[in-house]
Amino acid sequence: MTELTLRDIFKILLRRIWLIVLLPFVAVVAATLLVYYVIVPVYTATATMYVLNKQSAESVINYNDLQSSALLTADYRELVLSKRVLSKVAKEYGLDPTAMRQNFGIEVTSANNTRVIEISVTSSDPVLAANLANSIGKEFSSIVIEIMDANNVSFVDVAEPPMEPSAPRKLMTITVAGLTALMLAMGLAILLETLNTTIRTVEDVEKELGLSVLARVPRFEVK
Repeated sequence: MTELTLRDIFKILLRRIWLIVLLPFVAVVAATLLVYYVIVPVYTATATMYVLNKQSAESVINYNDLQSSALLTADYRELVLSKRVLSKVAKEYGLDPTAMRQNFGIEVTSANNTRVIEISVTSSDPVLAANLANSIGKEFSSIVIEIMDANNVSFVDVAEPPMEPSAPRKLMTITVAGLTALMLAMGLAILLETLNTTIRTVEDVEKELGLSVLARVPRFEVK
């Protein structure tokens, strides 16, 4: 076919409906088996800390204190991931300090112009993930006190063992697999049809050859 109309596409999809149904079905079944029985779920626990640097001995927090804290937040993020912090926590739990950050997906994030730091740890064990996040926060706080001679980092929320896994997202994974397979099946059906040069109907003769059909030989069965 040189040019496809919406009617042609609709006919193609109906003609190859088996492909359009079968491929998404197989994809959904495969994705379901993967997310429920093959892929090990992982959990992410997050501890939230607040950074405040008081430059004066006054009990009132002024604007300079807030600005200084915001500027130090980037430094604190690097301190959280420093070898000194992670090594002590790794030793406490009997882990390999050199691979700890990679194995547990340790991340430190903070929104722009804020003094809030989030320490996230990912593990297949939700309790271990929460314990590591809290231990890293405590060790980080103690090192800040030692290095900067200030007690300006405190917990806002301690990490708790998550109830739901952070990955894989089962429903989303299955849905994406099904929709992707559906689009692939539709595209494949149209591609196979355009590559097929077989003339089946009177309309195909008129469209492909530009000739009018004068007669048709009906099908009949020989008994």
